[in-house]
Formats: sequence, C-alpha cells, structure tokens
Amino acid sequence: MRLLVTFLVAISLFLLFSCSNQQKQPEGLGVKISGSVENFPSGGFVHIEEVVENEMVKLDTFSVEDGLFSANVNITRPAFYRLNFNDRQYVSLILTGEEAEVVVNAHGDDPRGFSEVSGSYDTEFKTQMDDLMKGYQKARQGLQQNLLAARRAGDIQSFNQLNEELIEITQKAELGIKSLIRDATPSLAAFYGSQMIDQDKNYAFLDSVVSKLMVEMPGNFHVQTLAASLESKRSLMIGAEAPDFSLSTPEGQEISLNSLRGKYVLIDFWAAWCGPCRAENPNVVRVYNQYASKNFEILGVSLDRTRNAWLNAIEQDGLPWLHVSDLKFWRSEAALAYQVSAIPATFLIDPEGKIIAKNLRGASLAAKLKEIFG
Repeated sequence: MRLLVTFLVAISLFLLFSCSNQQKQPEGLGVKISGSVENFPSGGFVHIEEVVENEMVKLDTFSVEDGLFSANVNITRPAFYRLNFNDRQYVSLILTGEEAEVVVNAHGDDPRGFSEVSGSYDTEFKTQMDDLMKGYQKARQGLQQNLLAARRAGDIQSFNQLNEELIEITQKAELGIKSLIRDATPSLAAFYGSQMIDQDKNYAFLDSVVSKLMVEMPGNFHVQTLAASLESKRSLMIGAEAPDFSLSTPEGQEISLNSLRGKYVLIDFWAAWCGPCRAENPNVVRVYNQYASKNFEILGVSLDRTRNAWLNAIEQDGLPWLHVSDLKFWRSEAALAYQVSAIPATFLIDPEGKIIAKNLRGASLAAKLKEIFG
C-alpha cells in the first residue's frame, strides 16, 4: 500500500545549473568512466549495469588497480545506469552517451558509504534531487515525532500548528523538486524527479514535461511509462467529471454517486484494517460535524473484505455519514474506477459532479472546506 506522506526540511532552492562545462565524447570512443574506491577487497569487482525496462543488465566489468579504475563504455542511448561495487554499494548514474568523462569516487564496500559523481550533467540534477529529499525525509521524521507527542498529550492547538507547518514545508519541497525538473527537462533526470511528486496534484505540470520528453526520446521505456501513467489519470484530473458508481449501504440500499448531485461530496476510500485511515477518522468526523448542514456530504467507500469488520469500525470510530462497500478489497468497483492503490484516499466532488480536489487530509481538508463554505 502506497501511503502519501509529507516531509519537513529547510530547503535551499538556489542550487540550480546556469551552465555546464561538460564536453562531448570523441566519436566512437565511448564514454570514459573512471574513479577510485576507498575500500576494495581482494577479489572484488566493479560492474557497470544498465536499467533495461525493470531489470539490471551488466554491460562491462572494470579492472581495479591500487583502488583506481578506468574504461571506455559504449553508451548508445540516454538511460539509467549504476556502478555495482561488489554487490555492496551502488552508485546510480544517468548517462546520455555524450559525456566525455564521468568520474565516480566511492567507498566501495559500504552500502551507506560516501560517493560522488562528476562529469554527468544529468546525474548532477539527480544528485540535487536526492539531497533535497534526504533532508526532507529527515526533517519529516522529527516533525512526525512532535505530532505524535502532541496527539498523545491532547494538545490540539500544537497538533494543528504542526500540521500547518507540515503542509507549508511540503509545498516548499515540492516547488524545489519541480524547479529542478523544469531545468532538467528534457533529460531523464526530469523523469526521475517526477517520481518524487504527486502526479495527481501536478498533472498539468507533468503533462507538459512528458510532452517534451516524448519529443526528445519517444521510444524510451521510462518516458513511455510516465506518459501512460498520466494518460490513465486524465479522466480523474481536477475539473473532470467524477466517474459514477453504485454500491450497497450496510442496510442493503444501493447508493450511486450521481444521486448526491447538488451537494459537495467527499468520497473517502478507507478500511477497518487501515491504520492511517482510522487515525484520520477523528479529523474527518470533526469537519463533517462542522459542515454537514452546509450542503456537504461524505460517502465512505470501504475496501474491507468482511462485513463485521466494516460495521464494527464504523461504530467504533463514530462515523455518521453515508457508507457503501462491495467488500471486494482492492477489486472494489469504486476503487478500480478511481484507480485507488493506497488508502486513505479522498476525492472532493462539487455540486455539478466535477472533481475539485484529491487526497485531502487533516489540515488540508479543513482548509479546503473552509475555503468553500467560509
């Protein structure tokens, strides 16, 4: 189950490329890849491998003398590569075949050991993205601990304030990644960065990026994968008409989404077995009680497999809104229609049946409803 998460970090957004001193490789000589390993065990190896679709394919093996290696490698197309040091440490690269020399220095025998790469314009973008996200994750972990402490203490004011901080710095982090993606396009580094941001929230931005990537490398597996993923989401983008579905309530009554036209409807995909869903339920109850009298309804769609678990969770969490389910787990009709692969997942529908927001939780849900209802 993929859970959407937010992170915290003090982000520097000024580390952008203004120029590159990268030189093209001489024709026919391949890309020179050289470097050093700090700890190279006897009998060790250094392979260069290419990511071919979803598999690693070994291209060449480097001989190492006194901790140094160097060889010309025939790079025929832009792709993701990695140097494999003894199946212990891996250094990822994005190469196009136009690099003159790429220098890789690494520990060589520690999965978390240091590594540095120079000479690859595309890899440098990737490194900046990785560094941004590492700080992002570290700070997020610290903030989550504070959120948990505030919740346990019942300190609602601190909890809400921390949630606001989480949203704010998440937006800053996303802007940082998008800025790097924009500057990296049409490199595969742009595809790499696209995996770090929410496709739903950034659909229009990524659609423009993939259009440029398709012009530059139309046959590339990763570019085609991203294009296909975006195409599959087109019917669920903001502004699209929400797909209708009809499921049964606990009482056996059929309810369709379209029957709720005229109201703002939050479709809430959840399940009794989903811990994050159950933790989010008090927040949903709070906003429902606040706006239920203002033309707002919630349609809870359970991905449970057993009726008892579903009904017990509704009672235990005190969920007063409409509930439906076909008890088909991830094969639920509604989950398939909305391409739900992680829960909790929410879709906010306006009175005309249009999708106006997705994946709202906690403070972001409260803020959106306040924007609508005042």
